[in-house]
Amino acid sequence: MRTFAWDTETWRIVPGRTAPPMVCLSYYWDGGDKGVVSATEGLALLRRALEDTDVVLVGHNVAFDVCVACALDASLLPLFFAAYEQGRVRCTQVRELLLSIADGTLEVAGRPKRFSMEAICFDRFGEDLSAEKKADSWRLNYHRLAGVPLEAWPKEALDYPVRDAHRTFRMYAAQTCDLSPIVNADGTLVNEGEQTAAAFCLALAGVWGMRTEPEAVAALTASFTARSQELAAILREEGILRENGVRDTKRVKALVEEAYASMGQDVKRTPKGEVSTERAVLAKTSHRGLLALAESTGVEKMLGTYVPVLEQGTRTPINPGWNVLVATGRTSCREPNLQNLPRKGGIRECFVPRAGWLYAAADYSTLELCALAQVCLDLFGWSQMADALRAGHDLHVRMAANILGIPYEEAIARYLADDKEVADKRQLAKAANFGYPGGLGAEKFQTYARDSYGVHIDLDTSRELKQTWLETWPETRPFFDHVNQQLGYAESFTLEQLRSGRLRGGVGYCDGCNSYFQGLAADGAKAALWLLSQECYLGYGEAWPRDGRAPSPLFGARVVAFIHDEFLLEVRDDANAGAAGDRLAAVMVEGMARYIPAVPVKAEPVLMRRWLKGAKTTRDSNGVLIPWTPKEKKP
Repeated sequence: MRTFAWDTETWRIVPGRTAPPMVCLSYYWDGGDKGVVSATEGLALLRRALEDTDVVLVGHNVAFDVCVACALDASLLPLFFAAYEQGRVRCTQVRELLLSIADGTLEVAGRPKRFSMEAICFDRFGEDLSAEKKADSWRLNYHRLAGVPLEAWPKEALDYPVRDAHRTFRMYAAQTCDLSPIVNADGTLVNEGEQTAAAFCLALAGVWGMRTEPEAVAALTASFTARSQELAAILREEGILRENGVRDTKRVKALVEEAYASMGQDVKRTPKGEVSTERAVLAKTSHRGLLALAESTGVEKMLGTYVPVLEQGTRTPINPGWNVLVATGRTSCREPNLQNLPRKGGIRECFVPRAGWLYAAADYSTLELCALAQVCLDLFGWSQMADALRAGHDLHVRMAANILGIPYEEAIARYLADDKEVADKRQLAKAANFGYPGGLGAEKFQTYARDSYGVHIDLDTSRELKQTWLETWPETRPFFDHVNQQLGYAESFTLEQLRSGRLRGGVGYCDGCNSYFQGLAADGAKAALWLLSQECYLGYGEAWPRDGRAPSPLFGARVVAFIHDEFLLEVRDDANAGAAGDRLAAVMVEGMARYIPAVPVKAEPVLMRRWLKGAKTTRDSNGVLIPWTPKEKKP
């Protein structure tokens, strides 16, 4: 295989345009041939490399460059999808992420490790590239050369992109020689192809972006502004906020200490011994001023972090940045973090599909529990949780039945009849089923159950509940033993992810428990993301072969958000929308089955005219999926 390292220089990235026009393409072949060519020549060079199955295309954050090239020439898109499927597209950024996760160095000296070209070149070669990041450097000014013949370019403008392509080649070569156990004999990395393909799909979603509704954003902004003013008035009355708008930190700490003393509890302190004033500490008190301060922190975050982004979405698409890989194998998102939007406050409801489009969404049912059941099947060959899922049981009702000491059949019948006792115990069981697999102890579970599910229990009840949970799912005892055995007497161990083989170094007990099932679920979701993206952009793919039938119902739809166990797509608001929504759920199940083959996984689709939590699957009299309409709230 020949190695073709490449990079693009573009116009500047601006809001709503994260795949800006290409100005030039630079390249470096493994034989030493190198150069920089115009955008037109670059596209032709890419096409030849893509059509030659003996060529590996290597880039740093290569998904960005692929999107740039395809935005200029959409006919390259099928060629890139094919090259990704063949494992011929490699990303030095993804590779460095995999290597760092494997040796447990995602953090260095307590700080997150960076994976830019500058950071990796410094770490691997000791090269300082900071001078190239200055505002007047060519790196940020190639738009000035758009349309100018290469022969008229300054020498530095020609040399810089070639250096970048060469650096990419050197990084790739160094990674193939890394002593990490995830480096294969041919220089590829374990799990590299799947992660690189997922990064491409996430980049496509980010480039397409999301829009917001002006009226909803304006109403939300007015609401937050009014509440901010109300809270500020309370803070002034309580002496927490001075007239000049500065917070009196000394008074806040004194009030916190007083409040906790009155409750007979020890106050949380910082590593330096100071009274903690973090939001969770304030929220546990009953003091009017401290509660207002806790709320104001959230309100100010809404106004400062989310509102500006939402306002941008009324003018241009919001293009979130996606990171394909964190330590557990999951993804992350920024600007905004679509995977962790505030549950309350109306942020999510501001997002609307483009005119003429609908949102199609689906999320996996109890995905992490399905993954845990598959992990136990793989490790031990048995799982009562898997048996319950195969029988079609509601896992939370199954647990609730054991808490109440009644048969499952009685519990499910009472639950379906809106029995309050069973419903309350199911909520407690839900907290247990999702909390205990990560290795939580009785005390930490108390906090988790309260904060995540609104369930308040004492310490003794928490201990009893865990015993009931262990008895309900007896395979979890050998699961925890398995993690403990790997840990041994060391502080950490290296975990091999089941099925994908990805390694995670520096793993402690709780990390180890979580990584097994979270990583497996994440791998399956990324497999689904790849299949969905194929059908959305090409009309065909691994799950919808080109065998003479019409293109997939998803053809022309676009993935806009990926929230761990949920997908959100924009689909055309036409007669095909229902079929597209159903196909979304089917592909999600098929992708997940690649990693969770022995446990039934379900996903229910919905259509929406706005991004709403709690939307329900709705069908017409012919069984066709139609948009869900929320009930109007009574005055």
